[in-house]
Amino acid sequence: MLYVIAIVSILVGYLFGSIPVGYLIARALGIDLLQSGSGKIGGTNVLRAAGLFPSLMTILGDALKGLIPTYFAVLFFSMLPHPEAWAWAPALTGAAAVAGHNHSVFLKFRGGAGGVTALATLGALSFPGALIAAAVAIVMIVITRYASMATFSGAVTGLLALIVFAILGIAPAAYILFGVIVLGLVSWALRPNFARIRAGTERAIGKKEEDIKTLR
Repeated sequence: MLYVIAIVSILVGYLFGSIPVGYLIARALGIDLLQSGSGKIGGTNVLRAAGLFPSLMTILGDALKGLIPTYFAVLFFSMLPHPEAWAWAPALTGAAAVAGHNHSVFLKFRGGAGGVTALATLGALSFPGALIAAAVAIVMIVITRYASMATFSGAVTGLLALIVFAILGIAPAAYILFGVIVLGLVSWALRPNFARIRAGTERAIGKKEEDIKTLR
């Protein structure tokens, strides 16, 4: 029965993550986010295409859709007699939420890069780890002004933090699985961004997007 609950938890995580918050907000404003800018549905593309407030609402929604299912998974499985044996369930629930954001079933498996969703999900698994990852991401934004570099650096830092915490006995070793999967998902999603960085054409945060497609 517990295995069934774990599988359901992972599926719920994916479905929560698949909610295309940014796409829906932009669509309500008459903007086709999938055809505008980078084509991603995260807060950065919403900022360029629709403005600050829609971007902030997107960031909040993307955070909650990762945080909620993962938090409840952690809460449930931590109450079991041997919670460390079930730590893989909330870890995979969180990873599934990030996978849902990056490959939404509601958008024919298109989505974003998963930075905000991954950070919020990490917060449910390890709040100190999320704080460290967020700090590194903020530093990278200040230094590079590239959201892609902040997202990638946050994912790498999150994984390293989970590894260190597992060694110290602060977090279950199974949480490392979350970090590995998320780093893979983020790296895959950011391939076009890495290519633009090498070419010197990556979009900086704060630059207004000119390629905006409206709904007809």
